[in-house]
Amino acid sequence: MLSENVKKISMVEKVGYASGDFACNLIYATVSTYLLFFYTDIFGLPAATAGTMFLVVRIIDALADPFIGTIVDRTNSRFGRFRPYLLFGAFPFVILAILCFTTPDFSDMWKLIYAY
Repeated sequence: MLSENVKKISMVEKVGYASGDFACNLIYATVSTYLLFFYTDIFGLPAATAGTMFLVVRIIDALADPFIGTIVDRTNSRFGRFRPYLLFGAFPFVILAILCFTTPDFSDMWKLIYAY
């Protein structure tokens, strides 16, 4: 049973949150499914190097996520806890997504550093 203190979420709020999540996951799905192909066949990294890079980045991500979650949980702003990260993180996210598929003419070592 719903308590009197619990406010129901309106359909407009649900659609608003869902559309923001859809946009984020659209970019994430594109990057995660196409990136390995891009790095090996277009950018020119060896497959073993690209695979190792993906493994290292996933391990770093697994170790960093609890710390990032703690930071988000401790955030208290006038926008709320998580909303500032959505509002102010969107622009850097777009820039990094574009740079992810940019192919500068570097040497092999600098290509690997750029990919990381």
